[in-house]
Amino acid sequence: MQLKTYLFNRGIFTQSVRNVGWIGIAYVLCLWFALPLQILMISSNQKEYKLHYAFVSENLFRFSDPFQIFMIFIVPVLLAIFLFRYMQVKLSSDYIHSLPIKRSALFHQNLLIGIIMLVVPVLITGFSLLILSSFVEAPTLLNLTVIGQWAGQTILLSLFVFMAAVFVGMFTGSSVLQGSLTYILFIMPAGMTVLFFMNVKYFLHGFATDYYLSNQMSNIVPYIKAAELGNTSLTMSEVVAFILVTIVFYMIALFAYSRRKVESATHAIAFRPLQPVFLYGVTVCSMLLGGMYFGETQGTMGWRIFGYIVTSIIGYFVALMILEKSWRVLTKWRGYSIFTAFMIILALLIKLDVTGYENRIPNADNIERVYMADSIYMLEDRHSFEEVNQQYQEQYYYKEAENIENILNLHKQIVESQGRFDYSSGFYRRAYFVYELENGKKLVRQYRVPETFYSEPNEYYSKVLESHEHKWNANVALRITDSNLINKITITPNRGMKQLTIFKREDIESFHQTFQKELKETSNEDLRLNNGTWGTIEYLMKGNQWLYSDWKKIHEEVEAWLIDRDLLKQARLTAEEVEFAVVIKKDREYLYEYNYSVDFNEFANRTDAIRIDRANEIEAVLKVRHGMTVVNS
Repeated sequence: MQLKTYLFNRGIFTQSVRNVGWIGIAYVLCLWFALPLQILMISSNQKEYKLHYAFVSENLFRFSDPFQIFMIFIVPVLLAIFLFRYMQVKLSSDYIHSLPIKRSALFHQNLLIGIIMLVVPVLITGFSLLILSSFVEAPTLLNLTVIGQWAGQTILLSLFVFMAAVFVGMFTGSSVLQGSLTYILFIMPAGMTVLFFMNVKYFLHGFATDYYLSNQMSNIVPYIKAAELGNTSLTMSEVVAFILVTIVFYMIALFAYSRRKVESATHAIAFRPLQPVFLYGVTVCSMLLGGMYFGETQGTMGWRIFGYIVTSIIGYFVALMILEKSWRVLTKWRGYSIFTAFMIILALLIKLDVTGYENRIPNADNIERVYMADSIYMLEDRHSFEEVNQQYQEQYYYKEAENIENILNLHKQIVESQGRFDYSSGFYRRAYFVYELENGKKLVRQYRVPETFYSEPNEYYSKVLESHEHKWNANVALRITDSNLINKITITPNRGMKQLTIFKREDIESFHQTFQKELKETSNEDLRLNNGTWGTIEYLMKGNQWLYSDWKKIHEEVEAWLIDRDLLKQARLTAEEVEFAVVIKKDREYLYEYNYSVDFNEFANRTDAIRIDRANEIEAVLKVRHGMTVVNS
């Protein structure tokens, strides 16, 4: 009798089921609408049935996937709010906690009801899909394995969201805040990470923001992971991670509930020691958000400081109003003053670089290889390629000692030029340096450098460009040592619909050798400058793999090879195809106006235009290498 009294209360259980039973009924109806009904609707339409890709897939999340994900993140939160609503209202909190039932039993009783409301609708829908498989022909979709995977992942994510909402509810005395803070909790790790890294880069020259942020967001944002279920199922490690986090939420929630005071109902934060955490947490996030916004949109230190000050003040007093449930807080500046002093000291410590981060460049003897590019995308641990693609993909790693030394010197030049770059005007590129050290560690740096840093002569950059290793990295054609692997070569010009295909074995070998020789002999000056292209050279390799290279205007030996065989007209635009050309001065005003969609007659009638009719002069114009734009006639 005593066991029944302290571990289970039929009256409370019945009342809780009445309170949230409608959520369970609504949930199962929504699931039926999202899956069995959708499948029936599609199957009843023969044309749609044949076209619908989802019927031949092995993933039930492809049906109404936004709606399914919406339910996964809405229904559990509603359940948690309604089941533990009594804690947030003073009268009901006093009443429920005065009953002869242990808090842990009350907690588990509500938890059990919530789990039933989330699991049973999914099982009913899964059973409905199994019955439906007898009437709808979709053997790859409506089978026990696929339905089981869908049900398992839906239940797992639902319980994770439910337990997170219960966890948040233990720390707040407001149902509105419980719902709001639950969704904030899901994006908090990613949001805090982004805000922190985006602001640190303003104070630390070379901080590799993109490296730390790329490919990591989906792993720490449940919304993104759930949205991907239509394409990829959860991996075993992700399943284990969700289970572990759910268990952690459960244990902390149970512990907090056992120590929560009854009078904390209606308080924004139920535990007084956590109120400063909420207050300054909101202030810090607001400050970082403001700094990032003005930093990215305005790009100057003055606007960033403006953003830090204004948004931190707003965040501080909004949080204070929530905690004290009053707007009469505008005279309480003491806490904000302490916060400001702490932030100034922290900013100075970062700016003064007391750890030597900005000037830390590894010794050449300790470097195994170095990645240098203007994008982080091709870094091997950022992007996975199939083995065959790894062989022919453009490379950005350098191992030769001379190249490592030149890259180090180039890196030092950028470090020393800190503050000398004028970021208020002109074009900029990213510069990434990733040093893989012999001890297995990595040193990563990211910079924003002017375009002229690459285009103007630079001793160390020129030596890297002229190296055999760089040419081998940048030109896939140099990595094809056996021309017998090439099935055919196709040249596609930038203009027109024509195309030249080289089939004969001797022609393939001859062209490939010519192209390789040209690539090896390309000068540093030609590599640095944008000299324009005639078109694309495509290699069809054995195994049906296509490899691409630019046919640049500097590749004159390739052009001579084509002229010798009377193939030039098939490979690119020639003077014979042009009636006349019009030349004007390229200035900023007309840079975009005369780009592709121009009225050619208006263009030709300009007073400053020069008309060219002779074939040799047109050919000379076509061969202009720097920034020529061809417009439609």
